[in-house]
Amino acid sequence: MVLAMVMVMGASACKGEEIKEEDNFSAVGQEDLQNDQKEAEDEKGDAEEPQAGVGSDDELEDGVDGSDAEVGEPDSNLDNFDADMGEVSDFAALIKDAVGEKDLEKLADLIGFPVYVGLDGVDVVETREAFLELDPDEVFSEEMVRSIEKADAGDLAASMAGFTLMDYDTEGSAGITFGMVDGGLFVTGINYGY
Repeated sequence: MVLAMVMVMGASACKGEEIKEEDNFSAVGQEDLQNDQKEAEDEKGDAEEPQAGVGSDDELEDGVDGSDAEVGEPDSNLDNFDADMGEVSDFAALIKDAVGEKDLEKLADLIGFPVYVGLDGVDVVETREAFLELDPDEVFSEEMVRSIEKADAGDLAASMAGFTLMDYDTEGSAGITFGMVDGGLFVTGINYGY
């Protein structure tokens, strides 16, 4: 458009014609160009403003801290192969802590209910409340605690089922499986080996 205006102005000037204000396409074109530049500067200014600290506890310049930020809904289309491996390792470490402390509440916080629990007579536990009614000595059996203690939280591989935290050096070890559920990491199974 700018090139066309220059050509029109140039052709008019070459012919020696006087350009009237209402015939001056360049005035309209210049105004459009200035508006476009102003919009671009406004957009650039918006992009440079600090965002409300999503994922950050740092206080922003305007005094708003990250705890007030609205976080979007998790992407439920993510699967285990999309998971951030740093987050996977961190989540596995939380499982190791809960099992090491034999803390049923802590473990329940990490579970996406319903969850498979491979204890005799249990199978699927539908709710947090029902999980907390389980015998902690059975949930945190010696075999489970030993297997999870030996598990390497930093060396997990994704599968369709998720990630299994267990002692891979001992065949038939107990383990805890977790994976992406509705865009977040959750325990999906507690297995007691064979």
